[in-house]
Amino acid sequence: MEEKHNSFFQPQRQSKTGIVLLFLYNIGMVVKNLWVFIILFFVKKDRVEPWMIILAVSVIVLMLIIAAVLQYYHFKYYIDEENSEFVIHEGIINTSVTKIKKENIQEVNISQPFVHRFFNIYKLEIDTPGSSEKEVKISALTKQNAVDLKKYLLEESVVLKNTDDPDEVFKPEKNEVRSFKISTFSLLKYGITANYIRSFLALVSLVIYGFSELNNLLKKVNFDPKLDYDTLESQFLAFSVPVILGIVLIAIILGILINSIRTIIKYFDFKITENNQSFSLEYGLFNTRNSIVNKSKVQVITETQNWIQKKMGISFVKFLQIGKDEEEEKNISAVPGINDLEKEKLISAIWKEKPVFTDCLKPNFRLIIVNTFKWVVLPLLLVFFIEKDLLINYWFLAVSYVILSELLILISFKNLKLFYNERFVSVKSGIWDIDCRTFEVEKLQTVKISQYFWQRKTNLGSITFYTSAGCFKIEALHFGKLRKLMNYCVYKIETSKNI
Repeated sequence: MEEKHNSFFQPQRQSKTGIVLLFLYNIGMVVKNLWVFIILFFVKKDRVEPWMIILAVSVIVLMLIIAAVLQYYHFKYYIDEENSEFVIHEGIINTSVTKIKKENIQEVNISQPFVHRFFNIYKLEIDTPGSSEKEVKISALTKQNAVDLKKYLLEESVVLKNTDDPDEVFKPEKNEVRSFKISTFSLLKYGITANYIRSFLALVSLVIYGFSELNNLLKKVNFDPKLDYDTLESQFLAFSVPVILGIVLIAIILGILINSIRTIIKYFDFKITENNQSFSLEYGLFNTRNSIVNKSKVQVITETQNWIQKKMGISFVKFLQIGKDEEEEKNISAVPGINDLEKEKLISAIWKEKPVFTDCLKPNFRLIIVNTFKWVVLPLLLVFFIEKDLLINYWFLAVSYVILSELLILISFKNLKLFYNERFVSVKSGIWDIDCRTFEVEKLQTVKISQYFWQRKTNLGSITFYTSAGCFKIEALHFGKLRKLMNYCVYKIETSKNI
């Protein structure tokens, strides 16, 4: 049964089923850190007496139970209304106190991992600027408590200090709500057309790691695998080119299949619910997640789309907020497989308009020369001076590398553009997956332009935009136009601070 609405102004604990959950978490940590010893135990179990096994398991289980109970009773959370802070007490023996200002709370995520479903409880994570990881995690809450706490921490509210009902502490603003879903078919299309190169490389890395770990494990149990890597290499090279290409093709197809299944499982039943102040993302098959993104805190919107996705009319949209790193995928609020119409509506809901750009800057062709020297000439020179025979014997690989690198450099140069208007700036870049990062001029922290001494004659330079969600740089642009753009951006930043 769900608990009644809670004010959270008094210290309280998690759901009592959290003791069991903490115990299971502790077991998982033990298995994760000691899995090698567990495998070795099963390999050499004949050398261990049964009573020693029973005693060791009993001691470990008892310690884990005591740790779970202490974690549960020492963990308390509440809202300090006077200081407008969310306070967490936690620890096993030595307790610690974490205080977070309410205005610094950027995002609150509710999720229900697979194990939590057995106990009908939820996990709540609170995120603040300047941290790559979640500041606070509450692992065992009822659904009602999790939802109510999220409302307390995020929604605009009116606190009624002189009310007769102590539970009625806020009146949320009534907002017009609209919602839509990303279909499973759209997720499948996205999974097939996205990250397949990454999936292929991950698959290869996994196979290499698996063989390495197996080899190390066999050595620990005094079993010599007798793997002759030179022989394996010669046997592999003995295959014909079609056979090798066939193996690579099968690996790529397997990578695409794995990525498609992973995408559907991770983003299954993706639902977007929008109101006037924010929108929530809810998705997941085994690990259900629910996150809220405040529209006013979105710093950068990144639209990613490749040629195949463009033909299918789908793309991947990320919303970067204060203190977020775009490379940290787990901390980014994103919508996969969204169609172009819904994408325009979603972006217009955040920016209050659809950005339309009238001005565009393209890099000078000299950028191709610079990148060619950086990625082609310099690496080949290093190989030549370090191991000249290697470059001579495998000249065909060097030629292939030059052709492929030049092709990628030309494609990257063609896609690199800077768009801007009175309110927005957008940086377009990429080779296959094209990223368009759009941000508001008034939300910029600062803008810098630079020019090397050899660029003065050609009047070229670079510009860097600094936002609360990272910095973005583009090079080899007309320096005079960059100066005008920088002056305008600085003017807009200063005037927005004075309003």
